[in-house]
Amino acid sequence: MIPGSALRVVNVLLNSEKPFSLRELSRKAQVPLSRCSRYINELERLGYVRKRPRIKVINEELIYLIAYGRPLKSLETTNFESLERPQYLIKKIAELAGGGLAYAYTHLAGAELVAPYVVPNEVYAYVEEEQLGRWTEIFEKNQIYPSEGGSIHLVVSDLNPFYAAREVRGAKVVSNFLLFADLYSCGGRGREAAKFLAERVGLKV
Repeated sequence: MIPGSALRVVNVLLNSEKPFSLRELSRKAQVPLSRCSRYINELERLGYVRKRPRIKVINEELIYLIAYGRPLKSLETTNFESLERPQYLIKKIAELAGGGLAYAYTHLAGAELVAPYVVPNEVYAYVEEEQLGRWTEIFEKNQIYPSEGGSIHLVVSDLNPFYAAREVRGAKVVSNFLLFADLYSCGGRGREAAKFLAERVGLKV
């Protein structure tokens, strides 16, 4: 199993245009310097990065380490249900978040905003663990109720999924690399949507 700290390093590397010094990368990924150095040595050995003059990704297929190392559906989720369609919920949840709740869409909800492929039948959004209680309160006030088998999934991850997240059409979405990894990790239509996304936004994966 790939350590979460290693995947944070990968996530930062893929989502940064300019090369890093080891110290900069360690700080951005929130990984101890010595451990970060070991990860970079291994990634260089595998042909994913070059270390000199500064650390830079040379093979974007590095993203598959996230896709296989921590599949989206293996992560802890808090689930909810609503009678409203997922396409409508994407906009509604963004509005409910306002400026005080952190979130970033992924999976088919994220793809719907960046590179629509299939109509989403569920909504995945990364949130901060300490804000789950607040999300539950706001959802219940808006007829979105806790449900074990619900189609709305709030995901908590130590990957720092908000790194390089952006606003697209009025809603926050994870980076294209993380969106690809999450879609690809789900197989089936998700994998098809990942390949469509890669073609649409120019990922070399």
